[in-house]
Amino acid sequence: MTRSERAAILGGTFTPVHNGHRALLHTAFQTASHDGAGDGHVVVGLTDSAVAKQTRSDPDHASKLGSFTDRQAQLDEELQKLGTTYSASYEIVKLEDTHGPAASRADIDALIVSPEAKAQRRAYELNEDRAENDLPRLEIHTAPFVVAEDGTRISSTRIRNGEIDEHGRLLE
Repeated sequence: MTRSERAAILGGTFTPVHNGHRALLHTAFQTASHDGAGDGHVVVGLTDSAVAKQTRSDPDHASKLGSFTDRQAQLDEELQKLGTTYSASYEIVKLEDTHGPAASRADIDALIVSPEAKAQRRAYELNEDRAENDLPRLEIHTAPFVVAEDGTRISSTRIRNGEIDEHGRLLE
């Protein structure tokens, strides 16, 4: 990646990958590919098991996520499919803390987040940390919620609980 390229960053556990995640990833690729010189670049932070446990409202859910290696392979497969639609390149990095490389990389321009209050709060805190470290604040781009057939947002928890599939179709 050259510094003239626009770079977007996002992070999560991405398991199982569902249409809500795809909305986040599309927003990241659109943001990176849309403006500026070069083809753009997307950095996807994938939480390691310790961070996944720390960030779950129910830490027991972390044991249901699968191994980092398996999640990384599934995410890479999804990114390969999405990446053919956009000019931006991508990389997957391991998140070993809640802010990850977005807190320290000067080559990042935009942070992609979900509309959840917790994600919005973390984005604000991240930009405060960047400002304290003399790094430019990141643009915050919020991807839309994607809802299931029942009008409730798609989530990995709902999928693991057998309520819906990855596309938001209700399961019997």
